[in-house]
Amino acid sequence: MADQRKILIMQAHNLGDAVISTALVETIGRGLPAARIDVVTRPEIQTIFAHNPFVDRVFTGRFPMGSMHDFGPKDALALTRLIAGLRRQRYTDVVNLVGDFREEILGYLLSPEHNWTPQWSQDHPCSHVIRRSVVRLANRPVCIPRDKPNIYDAASILGTAVGGVSAEKSALYTPAKRRIVWAPVKRTVGIHPMASQPWRRWELDRWRHLAQILILRDMDIRIFGAPSELDRLREGFASCEQSRLRIVTGSLSDYFSEVSRVQVLLCHDSFASHVAYALGVPIIFLNGANDADAWAPPGSAIFGAGPSLACYPCYNRPTCIGKSKQFACIGDIEVDQVVEAVWEALKEPSLDRPNFPGWHSTHGTLIH
Repeated sequence: MADQRKILIMQAHNLGDAVISTALVETIGRGLPAARIDVVTRPEIQTIFAHNPFVDRVFTGRFPMGSMHDFGPKDALALTRLIAGLRRQRYTDVVNLVGDFREEILGYLLSPEHNWTPQWSQDHPCSHVIRRSVVRLANRPVCIPRDKPNIYDAASILGTAVGGVSAEKSALYTPAKRRIVWAPVKRTVGIHPMASQPWRRWELDRWRHLAQILILRDMDIRIFGAPSELDRLREGFASCEQSRLRIVTGSLSDYFSEVSRVQVLLCHDSFASHVAYALGVPIIFLNGANDADAWAPPGSAIFGAGPSLACYPCYNRPTCIGKSKQFACIGDIEVDQVVEAVWEALKEPSLDRPNFPGWHSTHGTLIH
């Protein structure tokens, strides 16, 4: 149809950001069922979108943003070709959930009728991790106020602005395009102990101690990680009772399926937490340097010692390196407090509500 909306969702950052952005796909897809929705993202992320029934095509490339630092001269040349190809698609709308000037420029270069972007209020926590545009290149900025601090709030507001309907939550699908939902196996606890930055990572010794305590209480443990982390995970959990512990690494589709079967997932401020939220899995969230109000999925049980520190939140720009309290925001969380949260999660599991509504953290302790 000549007047069909052709929408491109741009997700040039990391895996966790991509999972959050599936909320845009869900909301826009349900609000504009006649629209064609495409996604442009990184090659390693395309599975997150390719199985979604609302997505028509997924384009991939390398971008000069995100934390992977994998953008070189050859990638720059490839990006110019990708932009040229996307321009020929004649999109009516380009949407990004970041609000960084680089996303705005890419959107502008595609010449859509509507270039959508979040416009963070001056003191919004998400504004601390982007580079603002000096000149506004997006002609459809959507204001995200300070009293809506969470990235999921932003996804809801932006998705509703584009799609014209109430917001949907993030979602993940099987290769057969069936939505993956929480289907817990009793007495099974998931742990994703790795994180890309040390100021967001609890020590592996503490994760091992935690796993040993849970195994002694007749729990089965699933340890999640990337294929590149397999050897380190095997070494780190070698002293645990192996009959009650399984390390899960593999494809993203396998990862999503296995996470959906745990009763609760313990993880950092990382990709894993956003996968669990999309699947409806209860989350125990160990927070480090970032503002948990901005990045923790709704309903998470949040632990973090950061509120007691003058340098918190540092938004991935730590000033504590080499000091006596280096990474204390995550390092001062105690194992026994996390164990208590696991028992709370297992007490009254429910498939239709979060286990920890309204819980927050202070000094590494849950308060209600």
